[in-house]
Amino acid sequence: QGLVMKQVMMLLMLLVLQEGLTLVGTQKQNCINCPKFKSFLTCDPNSCDWLILNGYWAGNTTSNSSLLVGGCPLGYCHFNESSAYLWIPADMTDRISDFVCNKTHRMGILCGQCLPGYAPAINSDLLDCTSCDDQSAKRHWIFYILSFYVPLFVVFLVIILFNIRLTTGPVNAFILYAQVISTTLNLNAQGGSPISVAYGAHANAFQKSYEVPYDLFNLNLLTHLLPPFCLSESLNALDVLALKYLEALFPVLMIILTTLLLRCERQSKIRLNCCSHQKCCRMSLEHSFAAFILLAYNRLCEITIYLITPVRIVDGAIKTVEKRVYYKGDFLYNNENYVIHYKLPAYIFLVILILLPITLLHYPLQWIEKHLLFKVRWLRNVYPSAKIAILLDTFQGCFKNNRRYFAGLYFALRLLLFVAYYLPVLQELLLQQVLITLYIFLIGLLQPYKNKLLNYLDISIFANMAIINVLEFYLTATNQRETDTTPLRACVIVESVLVFLPLIYLVVYLVWKITRRYHENIRRQCSSCYQRIPRKGQSSETKSILSNERTLYDEIRYNTLIERASEQESDRDGAGNSL
Repeated sequence: QGLVMKQVMMLLMLLVLQEGLTLVGTQKQNCINCPKFKSFLTCDPNSCDWLILNGYWAGNTTSNSSLLVGGCPLGYCHFNESSAYLWIPADMTDRISDFVCNKTHRMGILCGQCLPGYAPAINSDLLDCTSCDDQSAKRHWIFYILSFYVPLFVVFLVIILFNIRLTTGPVNAFILYAQVISTTLNLNAQGGSPISVAYGAHANAFQKSYEVPYDLFNLNLLTHLLPPFCLSESLNALDVLALKYLEALFPVLMIILTTLLLRCERQSKIRLNCCSHQKCCRMSLEHSFAAFILLAYNRLCEITIYLITPVRIVDGAIKTVEKRVYYKGDFLYNNENYVIHYKLPAYIFLVILILLPITLLHYPLQWIEKHLLFKVRWLRNVYPSAKIAILLDTFQGCFKNNRRYFAGLYFALRLLLFVAYYLPVLQELLLQQVLITLYIFLIGLLQPYKNKLLNYLDISIFANMAIINVLEFYLTATNQRETDTTPLRACVIVESVLVFLPLIYLVVYLVWKITRRYHENIRRQCSSCYQRIPRKGQSSETKSILSNERTLYDEIRYNTLIERASEQESDRDGAGNSL
């Protein structure tokens, strides 16, 4: 009986202890003042510490004193590389905005302002805040011109003097790949880079190894090689983006200025010995103008989308409270200063960027005009003028006559990939995959190039992009971007190989192209060296023999031909004298 009583008492004690543990656990789960913003801002149920999702800002605005949440631009907010959430200490919950922003030298709404003594770096893709003072900034302006515009001018001279064509079929898909792999298809996928997890301390060096050569085709020549520097403490992120417009358009403006200079030269008595052949010079300007439009287009799309993109700031019910400027959170989206100085010019650029692929799609518009002319009269104006048609031919010349609109589709893809880039990560990767797969299907079905090998080349490059995108989608959907696992390492190794394959193709193609041109120049020089100009006393028969045999480059053989021609002429003269 005593043993039974002891067992009953032990059971009661266990029940009380279990109930006490349950109460303590319930008290911890019902944290006081715990924010409820779904998965954006929440609490740890065990410690009641606040957790904010990577890439998000929380705090108050000037017009709303309640706690709000909004998405930061990439690189603006403090990012936790080892987890999907950023832990916020209990003593920082009332100053959560400072905790999220200060580690990146930022402050304010959406971390949109640099701390005093800091300014956005002119040579940073993420507009990182770097130490800045007015005295050093004056010297930085000279350094900025020497490091940005002088290399652009050198590239301008190389392309125009050597008549380099970048709109031909062999490099068409490669340039598109190089432009998007360093911007919209970046392996970081808006943060949480698997490369940094897999490569650790060597991640930055690996990323520069492919971004530096590929970003040359976005006219970002020295961005990744120079240390970050500012131009003025008074410049904000939007001002820096406006300066990047001028960088992208500088070669195009130089082409226009050169064209106007040559036109003035033809109409005046002054002659410039810049080109030995007028037609050659004109073709070089046309190809160079098309090349720089191609190189600047992707970067102009990037800057324009940055300037016009709003960001929503939501409350606890995930309802939009305010709309702010994406890269300048202290500006409301309808702010008068922002609309006049930044938003309106950006929309003008957007219209121009949309018109370019539409212009290149004028062949389908001609078909519409042909069939609907009796209904829609204004479609007569869709035909480009003769001068514009010559320029369009530099983009469309490598395509079949009934597939020339593919040049416009390639430009449209660049713009659509940037639109997808500002969706949530999974939606972004899914839409990009749909677009890339659609283009692979269209190229395989319609075979747009005159050279069949170019169709297979473009399909392989697009397939490369599709595989990288699928691997990024897998890592994001399975939440393996921040954990060092075997699948992550396998995906990173495959991506590392794929990202360099187009670069290897470019090197091989350039070596083949240079070698071919070198041998052609040797043949041309041999032809001019061994060609003997006949003297006045030589007959027409001698000239014909020389011209028929001019393709033989062996000097001994050529001298034999000269002797034979002279003998025939002397025999002919002797026969005439005997008669």
